[in-house]
Amino acid sequence: MKTRDWVAALAAAAFCVLIDISGTFAQTGAPAAGPPAQAAPVVKKAKAKPPDQSQTTVEVTVVNSRAAGLLELEATESGFPTWKKIAGPLKAGQKAAARVPRGKDCKVDLHGAFADGQSLDAEGVEVCANRTLNLKD
Repeated sequence: MKTRDWVAALAAAAFCVLIDISGTFAQTGAPAAGPPAQAAPVVKKAKAKPPDQSQTTVEVTVVNSRAAGLLELEATESGFPTWKKIAGPLKAGQKAAARVPRGKDCKVDLHGAFADGQSLDAEGVEVCANRTLNLKD
């Protein structure tokens, strides 16, 4: 009987070890530890490229034909409330290059302030056909 008890104890111990190790192989257990599973490749979304500046702006020449110096010239797409400084200061008789928003149908609104206290307001100025903004008295 001793041999049978000894074999039974040994079989029980081996069974316990197998249960402990084989838990990873059981159908309801955790997945087997092995080489890490490779994650699906990450597909990077292409970032939307910002529009080319030449598509959203128009380069114009601002000519100050007034007797007073230009302190600041602002522009916005025609009908929009967001103004952007495009030129200034600019002495009387001088000219400078500026970029103005292209706007719908290439029309912009302009606001200028001059050193003599005068101001200039122009709405719906077409900047694509004639790329010179001549500021006059």
